[in-house]
Amino acid sequence: MTITRLAALAAIASSIPVASMAQDAEVQFWLKGNPNNISGCIRFDPQFTREHTFILKDGQASITASGGINTKLSLVRPNVYQETINQGQLNLVIVADLASTPKKLTATDSRMGCGWTAVKE
Repeated sequence: MTITRLAALAAIASSIPVASMAQDAEVQFWLKGNPNNISGCIRFDPQFTREHTFILKDGQASITASGGINTKLSLVRPNVYQETINQGQLNLVIVADLASTPKKLTATDSRMGCGWTAVKE
């Protein structure tokens, strides 16, 4: 192998870990109930209509809020993180979409159709 070829391979090899690592981030979202939520969903508003903090640190994503959500999220596609949690009577799918413009956080229930959404302006 030539020195030029070795140098090119070394440059590619050294860039792979950097390219695969996600950039750390902290984003605050303020969830609001979806306008079509039924009354059974509205009773959960005090728990969800508050600030939620998305944290990405060393490739590990999590979402926390004083309303009781405190969970890790899994990467489902580039810059989109998701987790399904059971929160009392709700079976919530939490999605933090940092790939969208603006960034978006959603919490939707698969049983009653409840939903809360936040957009980071």
